[in-house]
Amino acid sequence: MSPITAQAARLISRQALRAPVWQQAFRRSASSQLAKQYSTGTAPADWGRIIRTRAQTLLIYFPGMFMALGWPYLAYLLLDGHVAL
Repeated sequence: MSPITAQAARLISRQALRAPVWQQAFRRSASSQLAKQYSTGTAPADWGRIIRTRAQTLLIYFPGMFMALGWPYLAYLLLDGHVAL
């Protein structure tokens, strides 16, 4: 290998090693400026919204479960003794 190509190879390898270090330093400095977290404190409890959503869920859940699980019992009551085998 000629001295010129050896020197060029050394320079290229040094540049390749320097670039990630520079990028890491830039990322560190930029991330501290871009991603600042501002404290907002705690939000007050919203009991009205919580109770309203739970009530809406129950109004859908219980009739739905009654229809899904209760129809065999209703069929038994309606057809008891009326079906000839």
